[in-house]
Amino acid sequence: MTERRYRDDEVREIFSLATANDARDPSLSAESGGMTLGELKHIGQEAGIEPARVAAAAALLDAQMKVAPVRRSFGLPIGVSRVIDLPRAPSDREWEQLVSLFRTTFDTQGQMATSGGMREWSEGNLHITVEPTAHGQQLRLRTLNDSAMVLNVLGSLFGGMALLMGGVVAAAGKPEKALLVLGMFGTMAIAALGANVVRLPGWARKRERQMEAIAEQAVRLLSTS
Repeated sequence: MTERRYRDDEVREIFSLATANDARDPSLSAESGGMTLGELKHIGQEAGIEPARVAAAAALLDAQMKVAPVRRSFGLPIGVSRVIDLPRAPSDREWEQLVSLFRTTFDTQGQMATSGGMREWSEGNLHITVEPTAHGQQLRLRTLNDSAMVLNVLGSLFGGMALLMGGVVAAAGKPEKALLVLGMFGTMAIAALGANVVRLPGWARKRERQMEAIAEQAVRLLSTS
């Protein structure tokens, strides 16, 4: 199999990742493209960068992050997921390290489970799995906001009741009471849907950042031999 060769822009990105929060930065000529991982490790080592860090950065670059469409209800995000290819399957100790990362990130103990070649950590509707694929291993992260779905259903229900009851009362010749009914149920509908409008975009962005950070750290951890 032909060894992977990295283009100029990929070489720069690899060393940028490998030297994150580090003042060291290897000098690369303009003709440095088309280099193998072994050559990049050698250059990095000469600049004082550990080969393992270069390998981890290359693996992170190669990993394919798959962003699934955000699940929405009434146009608002209620579900977020990410899938990323892993360099290899984690050992038992590495899986424990990943679980510790999950618990710290989401501030909850969660539960672990193993089924065949799949490992899972979950807490409610938050699920993180390491699972085999046709070409190796992948990390799947997904979550669904149950309370948002409940509020959307309640908002729709209250809105429907406002129209129905208001119409019935108005048809009975009591317009003042019809307005009162519309106002009461309409306010409850707006409150339920408004709560989601305010909080869901921020919730979705936070979960996306958390998932991407976990994926990056998982790839780094499993890039070492």
